[in-house]
Amino acid sequence: MNPNQKIVWLTDIHLNFATPDVTEDFIGAVGDLQPGAILLGGDIGEADSVAGYLSQLSNAWECPIYFVLGNHDFYRGSIAGVREQATTLAESNGRLTYLTAEEEVLPLSPSIGLIGHDGWADARVGDYMRSTVMMNDYRLIEELTNHDKTSRLEELRRLGDDAGEAIRQRLLSAIEKYDELYLLTHLPPFLEACWHDGKISDEEWSPHFTCMAIGHAIRDVMRTRPEKQLTVLCGHTHGEGTCQPLPNVRVETGGADYGKPAVTKVWEL
Repeated sequence: MNPNQKIVWLTDIHLNFATPDVTEDFIGAVGDLQPGAILLGGDIGEADSVAGYLSQLSNAWECPIYFVLGNHDFYRGSIAGVREQATTLAESNGRLTYLTAEEEVLPLSPSIGLIGHDGWADARVGDYMRSTVMMNDYRLIEELTNHDKTSRLEELRRLGDDAGEAIRQRLLSAIEKYDELYLLTHLPPFLEACWHDGKISDEEWSPHFTCMAIGHAIRDVMRTRPEKQLTVLCGHTHGEGTCQPLPNVRVETGGADYGKPAVTKVWEL
């Protein structure tokens, strides 16, 4: 894309909860912004609909769409299967880029790079073992069903660690090429970014809404290069907020309402 073009960030649009008229109005409103690129932060649909929605959006918007997937996108399916489907779709569609499958940093401008990953709630923040929250993830996603609490914890940490290591390696590569970076993910990587109803999530909810492994990767890498700048864009909690865990790291968490897909933020590079 060319410098000085608009970047549009969308997260948690949940098109499966929206009526066709609402979806059409939303798609038109985004198109009217004439974006140079769209960053789509996950929770687009569910396992049986996410590919169709992505195709619909790419047919409607005449710009690159960089996306990650959210937990809802795997409902009634498997993580491995939906990720494979998303990778195949992006490879065959000239406008779609699935950032989780992209190991290399991508240029948003000559001086600004983009990386991303779905992330996963790795149950390391808060008190998972005492939490009484039963996420639909644990009922509706193949890899997380048929577990007791302890064995599910092991799987959540494995998923979080995979995401954290991917981001660590991409950040290490990206900071050598760009002075400023954007990281698109679904899960807040820090408790301070886990906003809901204007407050930080408590120990009951935060285990299911943060990816500490990505947070650790961000802190470890960005502390080594204080002259570089990183903006993290996340969602998942449906609560809007910002935090700055390091002087050179800013995290923005996007708000959302079911059935009301909306633009999260627009800016020019």
